[in-house]
Amino acid sequence: MKYIIITVLVLITAIVVSQFYISRGTNDTNTIEFETLAYKNGYQIRKYSEMTVASTELDNSSYSRVSSQGFRKIASYIFGGNSSSEQIAMTSPVQMEMGSKTTMSFFMPGNKDAKDLPTPNLKDVYINVQPSKTVAVIEFSGWASDKVLEQQFNLLKEKLDAELIAYEDSFSFLGYNPPYQLFNRKNEVTIPLITFQKRISSIN
Repeated sequence: MKYIIITVLVLITAIVVSQFYISRGTNDTNTIEFETLAYKNGYQIRKYSEMTVASTELDNSSYSRVSSQGFRKIASYIFGGNSSSEQIAMTSPVQMEMGSKTTMSFFMPGNKDAKDLPTPNLKDVYINVQPSKTVAVIEFSGWASDKVLEQQFNLLKEKLDAELIAYEDSFSFLGYNPPYQLFNRKNEVTIPLITFQKRISSIN
């Protein structure tokens, strides 16, 4: 019995230590920049400048069905699966534009222009420039799922409706953590805004 208890304690200690280093590594990962235009009741308004992304389109609207598949495809590109076998630094978050189809994107480092990036080896991974946009953002912890994403999307729409802010009826998921990180997980749902620029002075 004593050996079982010792083994369990060792395993728990190993898990805690590994999660500490995983969390610290996530915090050290470069993150895309944005301008916060307003802090509201449980959400933010942000402006993102145009950014270069590596993307792939997935023929399904379910997060649970396509997230791993999309991640593997683009990860192969940044880990050297490209025309120059170049390793490209990871930048968080990973973005998934949810709709009848799903588009997953990795943001490229800020010093990388689209023309300077190597060509992906996979034909269904492509490089493009994501235009600047203004979005509403709600943050949540824990694990994403189709149900959770739908709940956060509807919650954010309710908050925007209460403020009479016009928005597009679509959303993106932003994930900041690797799947093997168990604690301190950060996730966001964003909705593109239509009329916020006209109302900026009245809701700041």
